Amino acid sequence: MSYDKNIRQCPRDIFSDYLARHHKRRTPERFAILDSAMSTPDHFTIDCFHDRLEEQGFHVSVATIYSTLELLVDCGLVRRHRFGSDSARYERTAGSANHHHLVCSRCGKVKEVRDASLSDAISSIRYPGFAASYFSLNIYGLCRSCQKRERKNAATDRKSPKNTQQ
Repeated sequence: MSYDKNIRQCPRDIFSDYLARHHKRRTPERFAILDSAMSTPDHFTIDCFHDRLEEQGFHVSVATIYSTLELLVDCGLVRRHRFGSDSARYERTAGSANHHHLVCSRCGKVKEVRDASLSDAISSIRYPGFAASYFSLNIYGLCRSCQKRERKNAATDRKSPKNTQQ
C-alpha cells in the first residue's frame, strides 16, 4: 500500500492511520523507530539502526525494529532495497525524490544519484493496466576507491617477480 505523495501529511499521522486501519497497537517503540527512520538521511541496515538507537539510549529489540520497519514499508514511509547479496537496506520515502543507486560490487558502498532526464524518461512510460507508484534503478560497478585499489594491486602484481619452479 502506498500513500498519495501530493497530500502533505505528517509521517506520524500516516503511520497512526495505518496502524488504526490494520488494528495494530500504537506503541511508543513503534513511533520512536518511525522518528529515527525519518531522521536518517541515508540507507541503513537493521543492525546499524539498532546500534544507533542504543547509542541514543533507546533500548529495543532487533525483532521489534524488524517488525516495525516491515509496517513502515507496508504503509509506504520506508523502502526496502537489496543490493546484490548484502542484507536488506532501508531508506525513508517521505521527502525523498526519485533517485538511482550506484552500487559497488566489491565493497557494497551505495551512492544515490539524481538524474532528472533519466527520471523523466522513466516516469513518462505508461504501462497498460498498471499504475506505477515509484521506480528503482540500481547500477552496479566499482566505486572510485575500489578502482584505485584494483589499479594499485594490478601494478604490484606486474612488478613482483614471477615464481618459476621447474
